[in-house]
Amino acid sequence: MSDVVVLLARQRSGTNALRDVLDSHQEVFCLPEVFQAEPSPKARFEVEANYFNFLDARKDSLKRALTSEDAQGEFFLEYLQFLGTFSEKRYMVVDIKYNSAHNVDGPWRDIGGAPSLFRFIKSNEMRVLNLTRLNYLRYYLSWIKTERTRKYHLHAANSDAPMKVEDEGIAIDLDDLLFRLELCSSEDRLVRQVLGGHSGYLAIEYEELFPRIGEPPSEEVLGRVAGWLGIDAEFPKSQPRYRKQSVLPLSEAITNYDEVAEALRGTEFEYVLDDEAPYRVPTGV
Repeated sequence: MSDVVVLLARQRSGTNALRDVLDSHQEVFCLPEVFQAEPSPKARFEVEANYFNFLDARKDSLKRALTSEDAQGEFFLEYLQFLGTFSEKRYMVVDIKYNSAHNVDGPWRDIGGAPSLFRFIKSNEMRVLNLTRLNYLRYYLSWIKTERTRKYHLHAANSDAPMKVEDEGIAIDLDDLLFRLELCSSEDRLVRQVLGGHSGYLAIEYEELFPRIGEPPSEEVLGRVAGWLGIDAEFPKSQPRYRKQSVLPLSEAITNYDEVAEALRGTEFEYVLDDEAPYRVPTGV
């Protein structure tokens, strides 16, 4: 089994916070999202490790890579070897979001087919740490807020100061919500179908990983990840730098909550109205 770990998730699923903790382990090195269209020079390794910057430095081979799935596979493996030069730690975690997995596709793929990346993962026995967030309404709410505010990350307060969260409710477009819920469901189903039986696959759920707002990730879940990798469960940095952008329960976070609830009742997505566990307990903030 390869020592490359693909952290595969939908955006707004807690990957930054999880990476922050995993990277503190003496045997785990975590990279940021590698398919960022506009990598930030302020973010650690985001520019240096960016896939598009890697391609730009190899312009002579670009046409071959973009017109052949096999060439894309070779190119991606070369890229992973390049990433391996950033650290001598045993495991390398590469953050790839669902909506960017297509960036190593060949020229032809069925519109609803699995990204070529999934085939590369399986044929090269890479590990996949699939961070899911099954409450799609919570994901959607977080995604909409970031799209409107353009604030993608908020840093946690230091240990000597209370965490203050400025939060307010927003209205949700019902048609767009229903479309996105269907999309989330189909994405998760595809990942499970293609990668779920892969020997190097492990799924962890957001709600289990972050049981309480403002607190470190679950030691039990981190222990599960450590056991899967075959390493000790010693993560010196238990508190991530990042915090939630929303702490309000759904009924307050969504100003037209009654309309949303009415639209979801009786559908396969009615379950999302039962809020994630962290929002059902006192937050102390």
